[in-house]
Parts: sequence; structure tokens; C-alpha cells
Amino acid sequence: MTTVAGWRLVGTEPGAATTPGELGARWDDAAQIGEATTVGAIRGSDEAIDARDWWFQTSLSSSTPRTIAFDGVTAPATVFIDGQPVAAVESMFLPVLVHVPAGRHQLSVHLPSLDRALAKRRPRGRWRSSLIAAQGMRWVRTSLIGRAPIYQGPPAPVGFWRPVRFVPESAPREMVVRPAAASGRVDIAGVLPPDTPVSVAISYRGREVTRASVHADATGRYRVAVTVPDPHLWWPRGYGEQSLYTVTTLVDEAAVDQRTFGFRTVTATTSDGGFGIRVNDVAIFARGAVWMDPVQDAASPVTDALRRQLGHLAAAGANMIRIPGGTTYAGPDLWALCAEHGILVWQDVMQATFDPPEEVCDLLVRELQDVLRTVSGNPALAVVSGGNETIQQPEMLGLDPAQRWIELLHTVLPTVVADEADVPYVPASPSAPAGSDDLAIRPDSGVSHWFGVGGYLRPLLDVRHAGVRFAAECLAFAIPPSPAAVDRHFSGAQVAGHAPDWKTGVPRDRGSSWDFEDVRDHYVSEVFAVNPFLVRRLDPDRYLQLGRAAIAEAMIACYSWWRREDSRCDGALVLSARDLRPGPGWGLLDVDGDPKAPLDALSRVWAPIAVTATSQGLSGVRIDVYNDGPTPLAGTLALIATNSSGHRVADADTAVVVEPHSSVTFHDADLTGRFTDLSHAYGFGTAVADAVEVSLRMDGDVVARDVLVVTPRPEQARTDLTAAAHQVAGDWYLTLQTSVCLRYVEITLAGWRPSDNFFHLAGGSAYVVRLVPHDGAREQPSGTVASIDHHLPIRVVVDDRERES
Repeated sequence: MTTVAGWRLVGTEPGAATTPGELGARWDDAAQIGEATTVGAIRGSDEAIDARDWWFQTSLSSSTPRTIAFDGVTAPATVFIDGQPVAAVESMFLPVLVHVPAGRHQLSVHLPSLDRALAKRRPRGRWRSSLIAAQGMRWVRTSLIGRAPIYQGPPAPVGFWRPVRFVPESAPREMVVRPAAASGRVDIAGVLPPDTPVSVAISYRGREVTRASVHADATGRYRVAVTVPDPHLWWPRGYGEQSLYTVTTLVDEAAVDQRTFGFRTVTATTSDGGFGIRVNDVAIFARGAVWMDPVQDAASPVTDALRRQLGHLAAAGANMIRIPGGTTYAGPDLWALCAEHGILVWQDVMQATFDPPEEVCDLLVRELQDVLRTVSGNPALAVVSGGNETIQQPEMLGLDPAQRWIELLHTVLPTVVADEADVPYVPASPSAPAGSDDLAIRPDSGVSHWFGVGGYLRPLLDVRHAGVRFAAECLAFAIPPSPAAVDRHFSGAQVAGHAPDWKTGVPRDRGSSWDFEDVRDHYVSEVFAVNPFLVRRLDPDRYLQLGRAAIAEAMIACYSWWRREDSRCDGALVLSARDLRPGPGWGLLDVDGDPKAPLDALSRVWAPIAVTATSQGLSGVRIDVYNDGPTPLAGTLALIATNSSGHRVADADTAVVVEPHSSVTFHDADLTGRFTDLSHAYGFGTAVADAVEVSLRMDGDVVARDVLVVTPRPEQARTDLTAAAHQVAGDWYLTLQTSVCLRYVEITLAGWRPSDNFFHLAGGSAYVVRLVPHDGAREQPSGTVASIDHHLPIRVVVDDRERES
């Protein structure tokens, strides 16, 4: 395979030329852009991207007939060979193949002004989209990234967003892999030159397990079925192993095509009015985030960045991402990494809020068919949705059912998914269960987008009343990045809340009189009983840290409830996974792909093995122990409660066994054997406990831990917080201790990542955190420990003596 390079680029006023020859001498001043044949080349222009026509041109030659494969070029566009139009690009989401004879040829691509295309008068939709002012976008099959306000940050994509390849006519294509978990049968199909003898080999962890041979027919198509005996199943992260097989197509014993696949089943449960996912007939509690990725430069190396970003989410316990309509379909790197990490993928069809014209429905169908065939066999695919808020939009505008019915969503796309994939289909995100008359906007029915805690400013306890069954979007906040990122991009926290550069990174719904920084400030006030404006005026660094903590508090309150079996919630995905630009975006990861503080907090309740401690009012402190894994969990559950002086007022433990893929529930009295009012719900005098720490030990090691702060401290404390780093068998650990309870303790060590961070620390109870080195780590850890309850950060003290345990 050869990637087409040597491009030159010309931008013109709309309609200045209809063929490359009409540009004449303008080509003499063209920008030479080499392999940066994409959006990236146009991004360097100061001109409005959608207001101009853009022309790309290069030369290529071959001694044999070949095919130019455009894996991704934005629409609309026209491809020219030697000055003659040979292909029209109707959709950004469909590949385009152009066959060229042997010889030397001139390849040109014209991308006309999108603004001019949108000015063409067309019939109006039955409703207006709230995402974007240009309602004509419903006719154009391209991304809303860089065009809709909520997707601002990266510029609008115009150009080649995936590689342009120059391949032999004999190159394999259209490979489809369909594994069946129950039988081990794998059906493989593809296209090669007619009558080619082909072998198909299946391997597992480098060892071939089966092989079959066949001849391609007169049209070049081949189909073969093989059986893998006793196949290893692929599981979502935490529920089992990510067992992956490789299918290789060979011609004359040379590998010409390859695909990774896995055996698993995915079904949906909707019988009780909710929505849940079962993988291999095991109920999955889905947690993760909505994945919105800026359109990448086709020549940019993205795999390392994706691996790092998905690795952060997976390490935090995420097992699902959702790719929302209005953005872009994911590329092969993301799909491969999701399969490797055990991250399920909820895939929306690329439409959002619009009333899709009948004239583009065929394109939508072809796009979905192409995506499902391209990812066939990838076990990460879990759900296909007909679009993003395509049902909710007309509902919220008050249209009756007959006015908002979309045939494409309810009859056409379900058939496509049934024919091309083995996963559940839902008409849209959000949507009510099949056969229900409920509105899609109801959180207690089907799939919802729930922002009760968030944009609608509901109190944190509202999560217990909302009845969320499955939130495909939730918990959107303007999350500040780390102090280091704030310094790197903005030169300090003084910009927060008001500076224009900072505000461009704050998400805002189109047409709203508020933004998501206002939402964050609301919860800072509710959680910490302070005036965020005055805090920002006096101490902007503390203002941002309280914002991080308030968001963490909200997310933990919600997920601690949702993960409980009696909540009837089967999953929730945070909006969103990563920021599209510097600043306090929705992302759990910042624009550089680094975790923000709330993700550290979420990792404790998202973990496959987890323990949570929550106040259950007069019932005391409720303790839930979770085991997502495939084997029984046996350990010791310990409870320690300390008072405002750091003295223990309760200390108890019990043996615990948790069966696979299940949980068990205790209350504090089950461990202590007596009533102590640890939750301070009865209020008989001064609170007995300042904090309650619960931990799960296995083989002597703490594998899960949570701290319930019973009586939050109204003012910052002056306490003897200590942090000592030491080595055990070559590994570094940090021991933290304080005489009073401290909330949201944050460890900052350059080049080191703690195994836990942004946690509560009970008074009088030591906590040991493992330190993991990463790029740039020094020989010894060096840095600080801080808390929102402690008056100043402290330096980490290093103990050079090696310890035995």
C-alpha cells in the first residue's frame, strides 16, 4: 500500500473554477503540503474554512492499473483524473474508490464552499435543530465538529480526514468476519481477483487453531466457514478476559489481509421498561463516557495518543464509550484498542437532532452498512443507535407522535443492523423502550440523557428519585484541568471564570443565557456552602480546586447510587470523555489527554472490585461490595470510624464472599454488632464519628476502599498531615496520615502516578498508596500533597531506607 503524497493546495472564492485547468496560474502559488493532505493543511489558513473553495492536486504513476482509495474525504467533493471528473463525494462517511489505468496521471480534488452549498434553497424540516443555526446541514453528510457550538474547539473538517491510498487492483477488500460464540463457527467473506485460490487461517495468541481453503468466484468474491473448537469468550473490562483471535487471508501462503475478532454475545433487556446490556448472558453495569474526538489529520500518528487516552479510561474502570451522532465514525485504531481494553462501544448513526430528508436516507443506510461491515467481528461493538437526540428534539418542541415519526429510525435502520451485526438496536439516544408510549426525555424509562444533577441544577439527592434506567449521556460539567494544565495553557488560574480565552473552552448550549461554568459554581455553593464568586476573587486556585471537588462529589453521589442493584440502573456514560480544546470542558480527560481530578475519584466506584460507603439515614452506614469478575471474591471487610480528634470509635471486620458478577450489602451494625449512629442520622448530641472508612482486604492487601465523611469541616484545618515515600522490594509507596478527616486529598508528583488520588483521608488512620512511574519519573518521588480542608500543601518526605513490607 502506498499513501498518496506530494499534494499542493489552492483556496479560492466560491465558484472561481469548475475544473482544475480553470485555475491556471493559481497553481503556481499553491501551498506545498506533502503528506498533510487533510483538514490539517487547511487549518493553517486564516480564511473561513467553509466560505472558500479548496483544491488539492498531485501526480501519481504506475506501470499497472491501480485503485485510488479515499478512506475519508469530506463532502461535498469531486475527484478529477487528468482534468476530468470521475467521482462525486456525497458523504464524508463513505469511502470512495477510483480506478486508474497504467501510466502517469494528475489527481485533483475539488471541495466547494459549504456555505455556498447551504445557501441553496431546499424544503424545510418538520422541526428546527437546536444544535446549529444552519438548518441546511440536515442535507449535508458531514460532521458538526467545529460547526455546532457544543462541538467547538477544533476547526470544521474540510479535506482528507483519513488516508488516501494508491493500491494494486488485486488488493483485498470488503473483508467481513462473523463469529458465532455458541458454535465457534466463523464466516469470512471478501473480494480478491476472480478465481484466486485463497486460504483462511484462524489463530489465537500466535498459534494457528484452524484453516480452510476456497477459490474466489468469477466476480472475485470468496466465502468460507471454519469452526474454532471451544472458543474463548471475550468479556468487557473487569468481567473476564479480552480473548481475541486473528483471521488471516493468504494467497500463495502470503498474508494479504487480516482482522482481529472475538467471540461474545450481546443482548438487551427491556422487558421491565428499562434498558440493560447482557454480554455472554451476564448483566453488565455500563460506565464510561461519550467519546467525541476531533477530526484528525490523515497523516497524523494517532494510535499512541488514543492508546494513552483509552488506557486512562480503562484504568479508571470504564467499560463503555458512546460515539454520538453529529461527530464522526471512529477509525480502525479506536476499534482495535477498545477490543484490546475491553471497552464496549455504543455507536450512533451520524445524525443529530435534524429531521433527516428522505433524499439522504439512502446515504445514511450505506454509511451504516459500511461501518458495520468494517468492524464486523470486533467484539467491542455493543449497541447501535439511530442517532443523537433525533427523537428528543421534536418531543421537546411539543410535536405530537405523528408529526415526529421518522420511518428511517423505526423500520429501515433496524433491518440494516439485523442484517449486518449481532447487537441490539435502539431508535435513538435517548429513546423509550420498544412498544412503549413513554417520552424519550423520561429518565425512568428506556435510554435517557439525564442532566438532573448538572444543567438542570437538581440537588445531589435527586439521583435517588429520578429513577434513571440507562443514561447514555449524563453529568456534564465544566471540569477544570489540573493546575499544571491551567498553567501550561493559560499561565495561571487568574483567568478562570472571566477571561475570553478561558471562556472559549467552557461548554455552552446554543441559545442559553448560562454556561456550564455557572453549573459548576452552583454545585460548589451547594456542596461547600461558599460563595464561588468571592472565592474566585480572593483565591482563584482554590476556586478551581473546589470546582473539581464539587464535580467529583456529584459524580460519586450518582454512581454510588446507580451501581446499587436496588437502583434499577444498568449504566451511565459521562458527557464527555475528553476536551476538544484547552480549558474547563466536559471531558474527564483534558485536551492533552491527561486525567482530570474527578476521573481519579470515579475510579474507586467504577473499579471492577469496589466498595462504597453511603449514608442510609436512620438505617446507618450502608456498605456495598462489588465483584464484576468471573471468580468468587473472598476477603475481609473492615470498618474503622474515627471522631473529630482522630480517635477510633468503631473498629470491626468480617469475612466476606462475593460470587462472580454480583454484589453484597452490609450496614455498619452488621460489622460492629451494635447501634452507634455512625451516620449521625438520629442526632443524639455531638456526632459520634467524623469519618467512616471501609476497606476490602484480600491476601492482606487493600483492594478497595471508601471513606464516608459524616461531618464535613466548614473551615480549613491546621493539622499534622504527613506524607512519607518509601520503597518496598523496589516499588515506591506513599504513606499518608492526619489527625483529622480531610476531603479530596490530592497527590502531585512529577513523573509518578499514585494508585489512588483525590480521596478522603480519615483522621488517625494511615493510608498507603502505591506510586507508579511514567515518562519523566525521577529516581525518587518528589512533590506535594494537598486537600481542600488543609490550609497549605505539604512536601512529600522521602525515606531512603528499603522496607521489607
